[in-house]
Amino acid sequence: MKALLRGLLRLHLSRSPGLWLLTAGLSLVLGWGTLRVERALDLMSLLPAEHPAVRANLEAGVGQQELLWLVAEGSEADLEARRAWAEGLVDRLLTKGGLPLNGLAAEGRLSDPVPVPGPGGLSPWPALLAVGAITEGDAAVSRLTTETLYALAPAWLGDRLAPLKEPAEVQRRLQATARALASPEPLPAALARLDPLGLRDLAPQTGEGMARAQALGRAFTLRMRTGYLETKDGRFVLLPLVAGFPATEVKATTRALAWLGRGAEGPLPEAATLKAVEAALAPQAERAFPLQATGAHAITAWESHRLTLEVLLSLALSFVLIGLVYWLGFRTLAGYGFVMGPLLIGMVWALGLTGWILGRVNLMAAGFGAVLLGVGDDVGILLFSRYREERRAGRVKARALRAALLGTGPGVVAGALATALAFLALAFAPFPGIRDLGLTTGLGLLACLAATFLVMPPLLLWLDRGKGTFAPGPPPPLPRRRAWAPWAALGLLVLALLGAPRTRWEEDLRRFRAQGNPALTLQTRLTKTLGASLQPLALQIPLEDPDRLPARWNKLSPILREAGLPVPDWQSLDPELRHALGSETWRRQVLEAAARAGLDPAGLEGPLAALASAAADPGEPVRALQALLPRAAQPPEEARRWTLWDRLHRGRTLAPLPTALTVPIRLDEASLLRLTPEVEAAGGRFVGTQPLFRVVKGIAREAVQQAVLLALTGIFAVIALFGRSLRFALFALVPLLASQAGALGALGWGGEPLTFLSLMAIPIALGVSVDTAFNLLHRARGEADAPQRVARVNAVCAGTTLAGFGGMVFSGYRGLRGLGLACLGGVALALLLTQWLLPVLLEKWPLEKK
Repeated sequence: MKALLRGLLRLHLSRSPGLWLLTAGLSLVLGWGTLRVERALDLMSLLPAEHPAVRANLEAGVGQQELLWLVAEGSEADLEARRAWAEGLVDRLLTKGGLPLNGLAAEGRLSDPVPVPGPGGLSPWPALLAVGAITEGDAAVSRLTTETLYALAPAWLGDRLAPLKEPAEVQRRLQATARALASPEPLPAALARLDPLGLRDLAPQTGEGMARAQALGRAFTLRMRTGYLETKDGRFVLLPLVAGFPATEVKATTRALAWLGRGAEGPLPEAATLKAVEAALAPQAERAFPLQATGAHAITAWESHRLTLEVLLSLALSFVLIGLVYWLGFRTLAGYGFVMGPLLIGMVWALGLTGWILGRVNLMAAGFGAVLLGVGDDVGILLFSRYREERRAGRVKARALRAALLGTGPGVVAGALATALAFLALAFAPFPGIRDLGLTTGLGLLACLAATFLVMPPLLLWLDRGKGTFAPGPPPPLPRRRAWAPWAALGLLVLALLGAPRTRWEEDLRRFRAQGNPALTLQTRLTKTLGASLQPLALQIPLEDPDRLPARWNKLSPILREAGLPVPDWQSLDPELRHALGSETWRRQVLEAAARAGLDPAGLEGPLAALASAAADPGEPVRALQALLPRAAQPPEEARRWTLWDRLHRGRTLAPLPTALTVPIRLDEASLLRLTPEVEAAGGRFVGTQPLFRVVKGIAREAVQQAVLLALTGIFAVIALFGRSLRFALFALVPLLASQAGALGALGWGGEPLTFLSLMAIPIALGVSVDTAFNLLHRARGEADAPQRVARVNAVCAGTTLAGFGGMVFSGYRGLRGLGLACLGGVALALLLTQWLLPVLLEKWPLEKK
């Protein structure tokens, strides 16, 4: 390493213009990369989308085409005005998009959403349009409903269909249908249109399932309207819309909300800010009441905007705090520019590398700027401090630079490499959030290291005039060793170890979201009002062997009935009854009976065909459900900017997921948590927002464990290569272990939970804690008074690191706040043991001097 630094010294002394050209060229190329960085500051960007369990949730529509809810809250006084607003907005969207009012496509099935005014817009929810059309007697919707019900009848009723074998019974039922259709009462007529054979009379009227269904219907708090919903008390009018873009596209969400708030008139705006959205949703001249928005899209848009502001404020606060620590440590700001100038160039390089390699910055990597400010400046502070020390001792600039590069440089490089390797080891984690944090921060630290060694020496040689802070003078007095310091360090270590068991694990990712999110608050309020969450939830049953579906269904149905869902058992048909209902003779007899009863036989063709197919083929009910409840269509892949990461993974295809029956259900969160183990044991699984977070929690925990092991491996490799002695390695382990105790102890005593985001403080503290320790141990090999000589500069380095993380402690985002607190505790305790305990150990067991 010294040979490399010696060569760099020669270049600075003899070929400085060439190094300036190299630095300028790198800045131009990497500065271009900064323009390619996209923000992905939401929870969905952290998900390991290639994991089978996560893919199952994503393909079920979680985070892709979830509903965006517009909500008008008020009282009975303005209920009519809010209804008129919802009906007018639905009409405009239907007119512009060409989606039929009944929500059906030309082939008689539910239509795919038709975004208005284009692919990046929104669409009314076709399923809700179809439900609203049932009450209005729409013929196409009634026909679809009847065919679907008759396709499900054999699995629902089983041998209760036996009366249909008797011609006289069929004739009687058809005559009753004809009388109901001629009745002036609307309800009997509607039921007769939906069920011409009166199969509802064959259902068990006093069974548990029917009783639960009736109770659920009475407890249902919503009224169905064409395209929108309203609560029975009139407090909320809810307009659900299907977005034609993923929830992670924040810009598209803000544009769409601003457009909707202005009444969906004209084209989508080219751009919109969160303030423009708030102004559009506020009361207007033509709309006296305000609008509110919720759903994954609205929650993510607010969080991304808030987090962007917090990251910028955190960087500014860290910059100020670092300057304050620098002044307190050296009692002057002279030289602060020599440290921060190269560091800022290195941060630009780091962001440029992120743009070329990843192309994005996600939620976990968003705080990497504060990490670089706090950790990357250590290189500059240590080099500048040594150069200044040599100049004050009267040495010429070349000799002072030589002492800084060759005397302090090796320890600085080793510490920086250990820290960078601790982060780069995270790049092998299977969790995208952890992987991006490791790549972004690890490469950023290397960039800051390179920028400091390339930029700071020529700045010193050029601007040093031998005056001011570089003027010769007496060396600063060495600090005295305090007898109580080692015992205080050990006492703080014990205190941290006592606080570590107090740390509680928080597994719900939603609970460390940003505070004050109005969309999330509204979602919570609606969940309490409606008795179930607005977030998507469905039950999936594998279909790798369709013949096993009835058995699996019958294992799951008692579990769901226990939760209050009216789910019947899957019935089997007697072979003779199956043959009779599937025969062409029986179908002709029913059509002739319909003609004699005065009904149109053509209207019975579809329902009878569906009933016959389901009787002959047990898999037909499955196909009927899948046709009625299609999966959310995935948005088309857009052309993305070229990145090295995508290039390395180009051509890799994932194995298709096994087919499954996906049935949307409605459950409260407590029931979902209670039923999940039972459903999985019975062969099914829940998919949706809450199940997805539960799956991600387990994946994240395993990924962090792997990341910590990889980080430790990288640090030990640097210690073995640089230390080359067992005693050096043992001394270096003291701050490493203290950093872990400090991180967990700070969370325990601070009352912050340990989330998968604050877990990242463990590898971060591992890497950062070796920085000052390496500087001390390296100089202790050749200087007897090294602990006293490096005490001040080590304190400044650690103080600036604490200042860098300190900006995150004030974040309103609970995950970042916990991460900042854990990093503060880990780095502070590692510093104290380095400053107060390692000198005692070095005095008792000195390192070999070379």
